[in-house]
Amino acid sequence: MRVGLFTDAYLPEISGVTTTVRWLKDELEREGHEAYVYAPQYLELTDEDPRVFRFRARPFVFYGTARLALPYDRRASRTFRSLDVLHSHSPFSLGLVALAAGLRYHIPHVHTYHTYLSEYRHYIPHPFRPPKKTAEDASAAFCNRCTAVTAPSTPIKNELLRYGVRRPIYILPFGVNLLLFEREPVWNPRQELGIPRDSPLFLYSGRLAKEKNLSFLVRAFGRIHAHDPRSVLVLAGDGPERGRLESQASEEGLGCAVIFTGFLDHPRLIDLYKAADLFLFSSKTETQGLVLVEAMAGGAPAVAIGEMGVLDVVTDGVNGILAPEEEETYASLALDLLADRTRYESLRLGALRSSHELSSQNSTRRLLEIFQDCLSGNPQAEEP
Repeated sequence: MRVGLFTDAYLPEISGVTTTVRWLKDELEREGHEAYVYAPQYLELTDEDPRVFRFRARPFVFYGTARLALPYDRRASRTFRSLDVLHSHSPFSLGLVALAAGLRYHIPHVHTYHTYLSEYRHYIPHPFRPPKKTAEDASAAFCNRCTAVTAPSTPIKNELLRYGVRRPIYILPFGVNLLLFEREPVWNPRQELGIPRDSPLFLYSGRLAKEKNLSFLVRAFGRIHAHDPRSVLVLAGDGPERGRLESQASEEGLGCAVIFTGFLDHPRLIDLYKAADLFLFSSKTETQGLVLVEAMAGGAPAVAIGEMGVLDVVTDGVNGILAPEEEETYASLALDLLADRTRYESLRLGALRSSHELSSQNSTRRLLEIFQDCLSGNPQAEEP
């Protein structure tokens, strides 16, 4: 099968979407299929892979790391008619390219709804910011022009149904590449970050952005640190909120207890997951939260706010803890878990089991079944 992956975010940008697309390409090829990626150009980057096509792009002025692709490339366009299935990962420039290619060449088009778009409008200045209902209507309009849609979690599927999406919606969380977690370590995070061996290490990884609710996380960690001054919080990632979060940590007297690493490549990030005691997550807008599954694969149970896609990944008392958005309660749940070593070990093993169930290998095989449904002309998503 020849599969076209259309994405407005790809390497070298680091995000859940870019990671998913890269791992999906690898898994499709491991299964014997041909995967073609259509993505924006980043600076002078040159791909050696002949199946990766880069579209000329400009920085998206409202979000520094994102690129806005021009939706035409003659060399890429010549390959569209040879594809069996189109799989888009955003409804923007390259998602529209997939939509046009599907209509022109009568190719099945599966769209994955990665991003809770109505909750990301704050990146657009007020004079240009669309109303929430407009963002929801636009999402529905795009999805209804596809053959089928995949949603990473049940809450996101329900949101799409509320928007008015009438196409079949499959629930398909995308997992982690477990082979990466079997590699030899490339660094010792505690040693290189200056974290003592007996210090509880709390970790967050991902974009440092407003929608991740990280101001709450720093405040909650302040409560943890007040109870256990040995504790350390590592924020692995970067983004527009980094400066403000650094100032907040300093103002709250956390000093060296909060460490900002910037973006880490996957081998280093995986070693950090394995070194962490708990993974702290405070986002309330996740479609899934791939970093939660990555943390589980590293053996770090999560303490996460129980909203949206988190609910399909974290099972309270099995592979992590669902916490309310209340600082003292959140902190107490994390501290109590670390203090109860029997319960902690049970959740750690549960996290490892969950990561195997949600592996990229398993999710790719399920996606191939969805592609076959679409190719047969009879996509039929299961009832919730």
